[in-house]
Amino acid sequence: QSPIALSLTNGLSLHHHPTFEDYDRDVMGNWTNWGYGPAYTLDHPKDDYTSLPKLKWDNQTAYLKGWHIHAPADHSVGGDRSKAELHLVHVNEKGLELAVLSIRLDPGSAPSPFFEQLPEMVPFVTGPGRSPTQDVAPDTKEEDKPKVVPDVSMNVALALDGVDRFSEFWTYKGSLTSPPCREGIRWFVARTILFTSVDQMRAILGACTYSARQEQEVWLHDINSA
Repeated sequence: QSPIALSLTNGLSLHHHPTFEDYDRDVMGNWTNWGYGPAYTLDHPKDDYTSLPKLKWDNQTAYLKGWHIHAPADHSVGGDRSKAELHLVHVNEKGLELAVLSIRLDPGSAPSPFFEQLPEMVPFVTGPGRSPTQDVAPDTKEEDKPKVVPDVSMNVALALDGVDRFSEFWTYKGSLTSPPCREGIRWFVARTILFTSVDQMRAILGACTYSARQEQEVWLHDINSA
């Protein structure tokens, strides 16, 4: 299960190096709030995920379905927990979650180009939350449905650039951190933190409510192993 506590005493991974294909372009999608923080879902033909940006490692290929933010961060590093954490969720060709790129977020001295390109944050709703990988239930009350801003263009590669494209990272076998917390997920956690401006971080946290899952006991996670 995920998340887990990480540390430089774990070392950094020498295996499962991620590579990125078709990331360096603008994509279109829906800008919303998954009930706990900002979220973005990429447009794609119905039931066809293979046209989306690709994450590759070893002999595996996964496709970027979307991203969302948890606050505070799910993963701590050396006992320190960042203000927030960005999860780029990748699925297989059938749309089943396969891998997550994790980027910790903290305020710094300059704006982040990744967040500069986004519209105004969509506030979270006070009704029942949902997993960022799940659709809104059909019986959800209108006032509990999140606002959705369609046709938002963005370049997700700017997030990768902000963390040196995962040149240094931890990796392990875990689960989704939101219900149903399904296992079998390959995690890549960037060592580098993506820094935002103070105003950007205020906007991010202003659109979030607490969603960090309790860290899980490390057991059979194969941290950084071949």
